Amino acid sequence: MGLGWPTDGCPIYLFFAFIPLLYIENYLNRSLFHILLFSFITFLTWNSISTWWLSYAKRVNGTFAIEAFLIPVLFNAFFMSIIFSFYSWIKKNIRDRKIGYVFLICLWILFEKMHLEWELSWPWLNLGNGFATHTEWIQWYEYTGILGGSIWIWIVNIGLTESILKYKNDKDILSLYYKILFNIGIIFFMIFISNLIYIRYNNKENHQYKRTANILILQPNINPYNLKYHISTSKLISKLKRLIDQKIYKKPMIIIAPETMFTRKIQIKNISKNKIISIFKDYLKKKSPNTVFITGVELVNLYRDKNESETSVPIFSKKTGDIQWIDIFNSIIQVGTDEKIEFHHKSKLVPAVETFPYKKILSPILGNVLLNFGGTVMELGREDYPSVFHHPYLGIKIAPIICYESVFGEYVSNFFRKKNVELMIIITNDGWWGVSQGHKQHMYYARIRAIENRKYIARSANTGISCFIDEKGDIKSYIPYGKEGVLYDKIYLNKKKTFYTKNGDFLSRICLLTTIIILLYTFYSCQILHKNLINSNSNF
Repeated sequence: MGLGWPTDGCPIYLFFAFIPLLYIENYLNRSLFHILLFSFITFLTWNSISTWWLSYAKRVNGTFAIEAFLIPVLFNAFFMSIIFSFYSWIKKNIRDRKIGYVFLICLWILFEKMHLEWELSWPWLNLGNGFATHTEWIQWYEYTGILGGSIWIWIVNIGLTESILKYKNDKDILSLYYKILFNIGIIFFMIFISNLIYIRYNNKENHQYKRTANILILQPNINPYNLKYHISTSKLISKLKRLIDQKIYKKPMIIIAPETMFTRKIQIKNISKNKIISIFKDYLKKKSPNTVFITGVELVNLYRDKNESETSVPIFSKKTGDIQWIDIFNSIIQVGTDEKIEFHHKSKLVPAVETFPYKKILSPILGNVLLNFGGTVMELGREDYPSVFHHPYLGIKIAPIICYESVFGEYVSNFFRKKNVELMIIITNDGWWGVSQGHKQHMYYARIRAIENRKYIARSANTGISCFIDEKGDIKSYIPYGKEGVLYDKIYLNKKKTFYTKNGDFLSRICLLTTIIILLYTFYSCQILHKNLINSNSNF
């Protein structure tokens, strides 16, 4: 699994990586402890190899936060081993291997869906993400999303395992070869279908009646640990202006800067009068009056009463001389030459970095240890109903996606399903993990969002990788990690809604229904078996 994971891995390994675990489970199905042990070792190895870059995170004092690596790796491996062990227990009670395999697939899909929804969300290793570097294999994600890829991996692994188990019983070598070739055929058939979709998706034909937008992406390359909190706001503004000046035109444009560009927080109240925003408004009036500037900022709300927000914390106000309550948001704003300032607060917060998962339960036990990973010591606020940006001069709708949000397929598709959005913008700061696989995996996962919704993506990352991604998931141009620069392109817009855009993670709903039926069947089978045992003992 580790060798098959992005970005250096080859995903072909994913199709037989689970065979040893499935094979040994068939010989240890009476020992639940050993199944739990072997599966935990398996998943711990995979998690460690694939997300080792988490160990690069640092604490506020500059020391490496090894717990930022250990906690998600250990917990995720444990959750995965629980899922696998539960499948083994159900299979033993049903005494039907085929139904057991169906239960395994459905239960795993529900686990992945849970990772997309609950407060401990960590969908980074959802199996369907494993093909992010080979988007020509997964063009059919526009119908299934990543859950389809997860099912694909399990079906082939199970099919190959069954081939080996059957050969162990009947020693029929021809049957073994046939079944192996059949399962390899499943792999290549899906790849063939995907490539067919890829080839037939002709950009020129699809864009014949579409509008375009001129996009300018900025990559300022500011080190989030050593430079971000030491550079003055005036110098930062000058740096951004210098980058914009390289490609700005009088025609309407969209200029994009990365996540949390400014260390100075901006109050939502009277936001249009903020000094930083006023500077960029005046700049646009002189350079390109019909252009908008989109960037990441930290917005704040102040309250008199603690009960006005669940995530607010107390601060002492020098101005009023009393205690106030403050909410801080990781936000993205759109600045134009008019008075209206549009903003969106990050909805999908990073557990233990931007939010305290299940705070009421865990806070008395752990204190604030979870919130010390990413340079913050308080919980951020979130937006329950994500906002859409409107370009006032081009008349287009934009989906503003902040960092971690880009990993959540159905969350992103909601922008296109409900609000007829034509363009996706992703802003992020992936410099927290240095030169590692972290920023690469994050960028490649964005390609999946482009395929699922068949929309262009403009991605601005502080230290990289900033890029343009087309509707087929191809990277059209990019700025490498650790390099300052700008990207300019004219990209196509469309209001097309794919099957996935309309239906989201429908496979999880099918799997939920199937899981319930199998659990009821298992309960019924156990009851019948119990009655038969009682009757047998009575007769004896």
